Amino acid sequence: MDHYIPKRRVPVTLWSTGLEAVAAQLFLDLDPATRCHQTILAKLDESSPGRGAILADVFSRGFHPWREEQAELTLLEGTTLSGKVWMPMARESQRLSDYMNQLSGFLVLLTTVGPHLVHPRGIAELRLAERAAEPIEPDAVTPLPGR
Repeated sequence: MDHYIPKRRVPVTLWSTGLEAVAAQLFLDLDPATRCHQTILAKLDESSPGRGAILADVFSRGFHPWREEQAELTLLEGTTLSGKVWMPMARESQRLSDYMNQLSGFLVLLTTVGPHLVHPRGIAELRLAERAAEPIEPDAVTPLPGR
């Protein structure tokens, strides 16, 4: 008896040590019964989806709390990527450093070119964009005297 699993072909670009931008394709499993289709982030061994991939193929947005944090990554081979690190939220006060310390797979970096999927072992340096600290609870801010 043959078992047929419907697939969706998704273009990706593979970056690895010693390789530069190798075009490839992934085949993601489609599950018409539950509509819980496989994402690239769930499958992957690549670091960057191709330009034709839609974000819904890369990772699931909108189902669980998430935040995007502006950052700049320098990879081990010297490539610098700048964009927003997408991270699912385990708690409201979660910082990017907390997320990186608990991360066991790839992270998503949203750039102007498109999303990149990067494994933490390939990151030499991660720099956050400078900004003033934001209060966790807006009601907890005490106004300055005289204002």
